[in-house]
Amino acid sequence: MQKYPTLTVMKWVFLFGSFMVAPFGYSEFNSIQWPTFETETWMSVAYVVIATTSLAYLLNTYALKNLSPSSVSIYIYLQPLFATFFAILLGKDNLQAIHLFSALLIFTGVYLVSSGGLKEMSIRLWSTKKN
Repeated sequence: MQKYPTLTVMKWVFLFGSFMVAPFGYSEFNSIQWPTFETETWMSVAYVVIATTSLAYLLNTYALKNLSPSSVSIYIYLQPLFATFFAILLGKDNLQAIHLFSALLIFTGVYLVSSGGLKEMSIRLWSTKKN
């Protein structure tokens, strides 16, 4: 991340990601009725692609250059938690057991990243595999 500019990294990430996703999404992409899209639909697509996807990844890459990887990973881990919280708050979703279980997994991941527990755990796993 320190060696290349943010836009260069994102260009290659999206290029290789497109090749990986294309075989799975080709049939769905072909079934889209493009001529039926109205201006509002195009604006919504542009918002999702530019603002919530490209811009978010661009800012995450920029953050990786300027912050510690653990700070960025904590932010990335907490995004689904905040999205679920606001969806429930706005009445767009209902709290379910899967949300609580997912939150537990997220907090476990954040704890392991921020406490150094992940490094200790991997050292222990590698030392037991060698023996």
